[in-house]
Amino acid sequence: MNKQTEHTSRMDVISLVVLVVVTAFTALYMKGLNSGIPYYYDSIGYSATIGGTFVAVFTLASTVMRLVGGQITDHFSHYRVLMASLLGLLLGVAIPAVWDDFFVVMAARVLQGAAFALATNVMTVAVMSTASMKHMGRRMGIKGAGTSLGTMFGALVATGLLDGIGFQGFFGFYVALMLAAMLMVFLLKRAERAEAKRAQQAAAPQGEDASAASTTTTADAVQDTKREEKTPPVAQQGDTPKLTAGQRLRALIKPYLMPQVFPFLAMSFARRMPKGFCISFILIFARYTGIEMGALFFVVAGATTLTCRLLGGKLFDSEKTWLLLPVISAQIVGFALLAAFPSLVTLIVAAVGYGISVGLSSPFIKTLTAKSAPKEHWGVVNGELYFFGDMGKALGAFLGGIIIDMLSKSLIPEIALGFSIVTSVLTAIALIAGHRAKRANDRS
Repeated sequence: MNKQTEHTSRMDVISLVVLVVVTAFTALYMKGLNSGIPYYYDSIGYSATIGGTFVAVFTLASTVMRLVGGQITDHFSHYRVLMASLLGLLLGVAIPAVWDDFFVVMAARVLQGAAFALATNVMTVAVMSTASMKHMGRRMGIKGAGTSLGTMFGALVATGLLDGIGFQGFFGFYVALMLAAMLMVFLLKRAERAEAKRAQQAAAPQGEDASAASTTTTADAVQDTKREEKTPPVAQQGDTPKLTAGQRLRALIKPYLMPQVFPFLAMSFARRMPKGFCISFILIFARYTGIEMGALFFVVAGATTLTCRLLGGKLFDSEKTWLLLPVISAQIVGFALLAAFPSLVTLIVAAVGYGISVGLSSPFIKTLTAKSAPKEHWGVVNGELYFFGDMGKALGAFLGGIIIDMLSKSLIPEIALGFSIVTSVLTAIALIAGHRAKRANDRS
């Protein structure tokens, strides 16, 4: 390995570490605000409906940005998009930190949701861009571990802050967190530019006669780098004929309609239905049936998810899409046991199965999707994955609530089991459809 390759490899690792840490920060931010804001307003006498509205506003803004943000990610510098989204997250907490007003906080939730969606999308694509196709899954697993860390401790940190330093201090903590994230990304970019400059100098001719050429080459390289950051990828392709409005619209929509991606979108939707249901109702089941320490479900599930994402690199890099079926179905056994023998032990067993399913399926699906789509459209397809995942999560919570009201809270494990079986069936259908489409495409 030559020095230039060593430098590149080292910067890729540093970039990955920074992106994972910033991912953890944004997950901590999201989970903390989604838990902490309803918690605070409940403590001062507002209804649960108000608390739910705060979360719904965030989710709605995030869902819309999932689709729009894909195009932004694909057409602009990742660094600038990430810094802009982190700035949005910063402003989303800085404003209510100094202006403690109900409607201001509600408006800030829109900014928080949109900025969070854009940040998660661009960081996912940035991590993909630092890895070879062969090892992309491993990188995605490590990135997912950052998300797991943030979500594991988000609610705990939020409630501790609110109980300890109050509502405005609570927002102040997240201001500091986003400032730290922006500083890390800024310093990373500075380091990358310095590394690129050193690499240019190392590759330049040696000797006195070459010194002037080396200086010129380095300056040109730095200038080219700046120019690339300012210019969207599409604009770098040279002059193209002017397109009509209809042609521009079709070009804009086309990346969203890639048939090879559809099976993964369906699986992303399906796998999040049990998650939406569990997040909403597992604690209610534990309280209803008298199982103490029901929150252990999420602690165990989070730890399992984190472990799976750190150790599942080989699986994520596998081309065997059929492995998604047993991965997504891993939660069935646990929920079946919890339904048959409700206790703290079976609740923990169910959490392990749930954690395996969540921990392995997300990086695996994202990696397979990226490998099936052109690199220039990774932002769009990742946005679609997040979008359909959010829809599945919302549907699981919504339908689950209706079913519980029709039946009984004691049947929550059975309902979770039902969602898990439906998810597995939909996954199998998506895999079969995707396989047949691929075979037909290969024959043609």
